[in-house]
Amino acid sequence: MQMKTPQSFTVGSGRLARSSAGFTLLEVMVVLLVMSIGMLGVAGLQAATSRYKINAWSRASTAVLFSDFADRVRANPEQAGLSYFSDKAAESTSAYTLSEDWSTQLSATLTVSPDCMSTACTAAERATYDMTIWRQEVRRQLPQGAVIVSGNRTSGMAVSMMWYDKQFVDKDGALVTSNSCKVVQAAIKASSSSYTAPALSNCCPDAAAVPAGVRCVNFSFLP
Repeated sequence: MQMKTPQSFTVGSGRLARSSAGFTLLEVMVVLLVMSIGMLGVAGLQAATSRYKINAWSRASTAVLFSDFADRVRANPEQAGLSYFSDKAAESTSAYTLSEDWSTQLSATLTVSPDCMSTACTAAERATYDMTIWRQEVRRQLPQGAVIVSGNRTSGMAVSMMWYDKQFVDKDGALVTSNSCKVVQAAIKASSSSYTAPALSNCCPDAAAVPAGVRCVNFSFLP
């Protein structure tokens, strides 16, 4: 006689156990759902990491660029203005300054002439060469990079570096406009605050007329 396979069996409570067909498929679907959520989280983390990495890389580049500029000025100090030991007036002009706004600098054509690496240059020509080469490096290392340089050898020199950061946005995703240095200085003066370094190191000079999305970082040194 052929034996039939039972489709159910009796349990202690007297109820019949239902077939477990399809239970494995449900588990797979749950696992896929959990993995999908996890992968979305990983993707978001990678995007955030990439955003902060780009900004950190830009800030690190500004330190290198500033060091390069300071070395160039100190190698040609007379073109940065008169020293304190000069018989002339203490305040003097410097060939190592730049006051053009951000948009004007982006459209400027930076042509090296003469090339002081292959031609003997005067001190004034060397200053022009240094500024052109350095500005080319700023453009190369910073996204839409530009600079504002002011001051001279006696009063010290201030260097403001600017670059465009498309991730510089608020909580709604709108590009943020950097604080004006003039506004920050007025606020600090009004509040008599002594903790000025963070605010002043990241404000943008008014002369730059930067649009939203542009970040700034400021340095200073005495040639």
